[in-house]
Amino acid sequence: MASSDEKLWRYSSLARLWSWSLIVVGGLLLLLSIAIQAGSDEGLTGRWLATILGITGITGALLFPLFRVWLRRAALPSLRLPQAVRATGPRRLEASPRDWRRWALVTGVILLVGGAALLIFLIGVLGRGGTAEGVVVGVLAAWGAATLEDVRRIRAAEEAEGRRYYASCRRPTGVGSKLVWISGRDARPA
Repeated sequence: MASSDEKLWRYSSLARLWSWSLIVVGGLLLLLSIAIQAGSDEGLTGRWLATILGITGITGALLFPLFRVWLRRAALPSLRLPQAVRATGPRRLEASPRDWRRWALVTGVILLVGGAALLIFLIGVLGRGGTAEGVVVGVLAAWGAATLEDVRRIRAAEEAEGRRYYASCRRPTGVGSKLVWISGRDARPA
């Protein structure tokens, strides 16, 4: 039975939000890395910039195909679609733009704080040569890019099945635990 305060969060939009949050946080951590290096005794050098950009690119290029394979086996949102059940009971409201902005902010802040903590830890362990910074930025960017393509899979499944998939919850913290679908003719156009 659905709680009256549960909302419907478009599942493909949640996947897109997660993907872009990872990519944007990777970019912000790149800027944080540059600021940390600029404030150090060594300052910004061409060698340091080449190192961080090179390591970011190499890490992203190596991990993107690996993430696509690994995530496709167990961690992509589209893999949960067969577990969705038809939405029943009283009609619930979709999450409002305000709900989405709030959730995007919460997701971004959590990823940024966690990513910054990891970045600073690795800088402390490995030093400020640009390698640690590039690895963290490259991992986040590759993860986000690999997950972003899954949005197309979800939308294609919705189109093929004539359904719209939603997470039914107050906040999408446990998004995978309650996935529902609504017939495409009953859902509002996206």
